[in-house]
Amino acid sequence: MIDRLLGPLGQIAAQYGVSAEAQDALIQLVLSLHGETIGLVGSVLVPEETASDSVEGDPIRRPEGGVGVREGADSTQSWVHTAVEETETAVAHRRKEAPERYEDQGLIGQGGMGEVRRALDRALNRRVAIKAMRGELMQNPTLLRRFTDEAQVVAQLQHPGVVPVHELGWLPDGRPYFTMPEVRGRTLSHVLREYRALVGQDGRKAELSLRRLIDMFHAVCETVAYAHSRGVVHRDLKPDNIMIGGFGQVLVMDWGLAKVVSPVSGEPDEPHGAHVDLSFGLEPEGESTEEAPVGFAEDDDDRPGTQFGAVIGTPSYMPLEQAQGWLHLISPATDVYSLGAILHQILTGEPPFKGDDGRKLIRAVRAGPPDLSRLHDAAVPQELATIAERALARHAQDRYQHAGELAEQVLAWLDGARKRERALQLIAEAQDCWPAIEERRSRAAELTVEAESLREHIPPSAGPEDKRPLWDREDEAARLAREADALEVELIHLAYAALSEAPELPEAHDLLAEHYRARHAEAEARRDRVSANLWELRLRRHDRGQHRAWLQGHGVVHLRTDPPGVEVILRRYVERDRRLIAEDPRDVGPSPVRELELPLGSYLFTLSAPDRCSVRVPVALRRLERWDGVPPWAVDALPLRLPPAGVLADDDVFVSSGWFLSGGDPDSPSSLPSRRLWADGFVIKRDPITNREYLDYLNELVLDGLVDEAERAVPRERGSPGEPIYGRGADGRYRLKPDKDGDIWHLEWPVCMVNWTQARRYAAWRAQREALPWRLPTELEWEKAARGVDGRFFPWGDHLDPSFCCMSRSHLGRPLPALVSDFPLDESPYGVRGLAGNMRDWCLDLVNAEGQALQEPVTDERVVIPKIPELTPEGVFAVTRGGSWMATERNTRSAARSTIRLGAIADSIGFRLARSYRPPGRV
Repeated sequence: MIDRLLGPLGQIAAQYGVSAEAQDALIQLVLSLHGETIGLVGSVLVPEETASDSVEGDPIRRPEGGVGVREGADSTQSWVHTAVEETETAVAHRRKEAPERYEDQGLIGQGGMGEVRRALDRALNRRVAIKAMRGELMQNPTLLRRFTDEAQVVAQLQHPGVVPVHELGWLPDGRPYFTMPEVRGRTLSHVLREYRALVGQDGRKAELSLRRLIDMFHAVCETVAYAHSRGVVHRDLKPDNIMIGGFGQVLVMDWGLAKVVSPVSGEPDEPHGAHVDLSFGLEPEGESTEEAPVGFAEDDDDRPGTQFGAVIGTPSYMPLEQAQGWLHLISPATDVYSLGAILHQILTGEPPFKGDDGRKLIRAVRAGPPDLSRLHDAAVPQELATIAERALARHAQDRYQHAGELAEQVLAWLDGARKRERALQLIAEAQDCWPAIEERRSRAAELTVEAESLREHIPPSAGPEDKRPLWDREDEAARLAREADALEVELIHLAYAALSEAPELPEAHDLLAEHYRARHAEAEARRDRVSANLWELRLRRHDRGQHRAWLQGHGVVHLRTDPPGVEVILRRYVERDRRLIAEDPRDVGPSPVRELELPLGSYLFTLSAPDRCSVRVPVALRRLERWDGVPPWAVDALPLRLPPAGVLADDDVFVSSGWFLSGGDPDSPSSLPSRRLWADGFVIKRDPITNREYLDYLNELVLDGLVDEAERAVPRERGSPGEPIYGRGADGRYRLKPDKDGDIWHLEWPVCMVNWTQARRYAAWRAQREALPWRLPTELEWEKAARGVDGRFFPWGDHLDPSFCCMSRSHLGRPLPALVSDFPLDESPYGVRGLAGNMRDWCLDLVNAEGQALQEPVTDERVVIPKIPELTPEGVFAVTRGGSWMATERNTRSAARSTIRLGAIADSIGFRLARSYRPPGRV
């Protein structure tokens, strides 16, 4: 459209002798009506300079025969005539010098001012672009001067970011032309469209692309800073005028609207980039190397100034002084605004002012500052937003004063961005370590459990061939643990290396915080307080708020009962004298207790109601946990049942249904792996079966005429057959007698020297006599009864003192068993006694020689009661739990376990009874 208008316009002007001023005004009107950028394809299309405006800088010189314009003293009209006369003379001279060295290879593009053609430079055998003025505009001295001015300005800007001018000359038809390299690439506008398509799809790639865009933008700032140092203001900076070459070149194009002003001065300690002249204001010793300000090839000192009120440039990117036509105020800060508008578009996707109507845009720019709120979106780096805001200041004095100052700020951000990019690469490498660490630690733990199981069945005297499977597992577990440790060290090293590049990098702090939180959770799960405190301190150092709730450590308890409305007393376990003591009772009932927020820790709820047995309910509240008693097979919580009064004997202990922590104690021999399991409610005897109770059993068999059975059930010394531990009186009844060492046994000592089968027969006898389903406890029931639900290492807490239980170091003299009531501190949260010392207990579970259970004890996180076959196969072992009067420290731990042949007897092994609980009236 513009081409079709401007061509005839030049012909009409020549035919009717229209003045240059009138031509310029008409062109200005045409362009503004069509909302076009005023200044196309590197051309200046409207009048700019008048005699009232002089240009600062070196005197302007013109070579003989050069093209220039001169203002006469009398009038503008006389100046125009002079200019036309000089132009005609120059044209006549230049027509004789046709550019025969160039071979025309076709049109590249056209604009309102001229055309650009591809050509081959025969002299240098290179391809160039020839820019020639449109013929119909030759009669306009202003436009003619503009064309040659652009060539002279660009030719004097020798910078990698400016396309050089090779030659200025005249075509045979009299039109001026200049040659330059042909630029191949994409405009910044095209690159920005691709970038905006990427934003929202891949945040990581978009972040990297933004850094590259700012790299390009910085190169533009450096180029413009160089121009400012030479006294040149571009006046039409926009993405369309910035080319990105195929090899990363960043070129500022279209200097057709350039205005020569005073060169900027800077301070020597304020460099703004490698490509910018750093000698502003310096006076080096010897000959100065500073480049002279850009000038024009005229022999006049006075240069026509800018017409007051003329508006040239692209409205979306022009500042107030340019939109108002205040050309006497044009300065390097004018370009700074345009650069700020480009930066705004990079960050938000749009320039500060956007629209298709040029006149409306001009009015908007004049009316007030742009809306910069989009710069404060979360996705916009705020350091860049701050830079853009200052560059876009409405008044020139509030902006960066030249592009060099802007380039400094952008470079500072880029330095940080590059460091952040390197840091993110380090974090990516660190994150790759995490799965490998967890995999190796998990496998090492499995192998350790397998090795412990094998150890139980390999005699110490066995040779290397028998022990090799054990050693292989231990060696592999150790190797995996070393690899995990090395990877963990590498992860932490990489994360801290990233922080050395970018100290506030959120990704580095987040990774370290996640790592330390995981280690903190592991330490708490194994009740390692020293390590837990260390990991917590590290977590707090790197947490940026994501782990605040974890560190606060609160949880919620929701408790229902059957029947409802029972009294609920809450106590918190606090460590006193190496034991966990439930203290500070607090009434939180009646039930149900809903959404009771408590700090993490161990608690004891005591439930009481008329005509009901009192029930102890230990609760381990973990960080951020909601404790509500929902079993693994349901979505709703089960109510805690209070057995009716009279259902439990005085020595019966009720263990309520619920979750508990099993295993996970590396210091316990053959500890099971850590698991959170559900156990249905059961009843277990407070004390192990005593000599008194076992004698009653034997004597009742005798009374029932089952003398042979009683004889088989009597405890015996080791041997075949061993000497009976009990003696018989004249009445045939069994009674205690001194053993072979002369020791007098006590009726309230736990019974021992009975095997697994004998213990089960006793349980069956009690079940028949009391019409209750007595049996041996499973090892997981035993563990819950001993440890409660919080995973403590001993029934009373996490520390062992020999005075707390009957063990090898509890005696002044020779170790012996004790009365079941002698060590009251050896009591679990439920009230079960004698679990850490005195006598180990047979459990119901059977395993093979490799330690594998004959029947899986857990199904879907729920403890199950194994079904014992009528005839047990050969090579089967039973599990024993608990410490004994001769136990060492490790064997008193509640996660410790061992396996013994079914027919074996020992003076350290006894048993106690348990039964599943079913409310009266339920099967």
